[in-house]
Amino acid sequence: MKAFLFSDLHDSYSQLKRLENFLVGNDEIDILIFAGDVVNMGEPVGFMVQFINLIDRVKKPFFWVPGNNDFGPAYYKLKARYPSLEGRVAELPVSSIIPNTNPLIRFTGVGGSPASWAGQYQGENMIDKKMIAGSIFISHVPPPGILNWQKFDVTSPTSVCHSRESGNLDHRVKPEDDRPRGRRFKDSPAVHICGHIHHQWGVAYLGQTKVIKLAAIERGYYAILDLESLKVEFERW
Repeated sequence: MKAFLFSDLHDSYSQLKRLENFLVGNDEIDILIFAGDVVNMGEPVGFMVQFINLIDRVKKPFFWVPGNNDFGPAYYKLKARYPSLEGRVAELPVSSIIPNTNPLIRFTGVGGSPASWAGQYQGENMIDKKMIAGSIFISHVPPPGILNWQKFDVTSPTSVCHSRESGNLDHRVKPEDDRPRGRRFKDSPAVHICGHIHHQWGVAYLGQTKVIKLAAIERGYYAILDLESLKVEFERW
């Protein structure tokens, strides 16, 4: 099960066309995950309309949070068509993608602007911390304190399970797992996906949480995440 990860489109019509060519009719992609900034300073609204039309044509589950540039009418248009992950949990039955399976994957996130200058988008709506545990967590801004990003995911794939009881990804460390043994944070997500800093990408760990930092799709960067193994590959077209 593959997720297409992208961030920071910034009203680039040329990259929107590339997205269309890559995503429409692509049977190898199952889910779209977007970490914010479709437009610049809330404009242009017409570009957001074209972006929404593209997501409609792709016909895949779409999970997103707004960036610091996504506010005003453009933000509300996208949110009305595809509710963001701000302050809520979305559960995706794996059976909707892989027949004859029942487990769920849980997605949640936080927006990218604490309080926009326009006053139209307050952002930072958060759910109960316990609901984050084992989830795929998406934010626009990266978590603080990470100085080095591994440019390639060189850790071996893990035996990630999908909990039938809780709906969470089971990211407990397995004996054969060679991921870094950092501090274990209570109620931590399995994966944290983020963007915002256009030139920066890679993998890092906060405790046992895998942090995936995306460079800007405006510059042609994106990533493919295998949701079974949590193995990520960074690409540029």
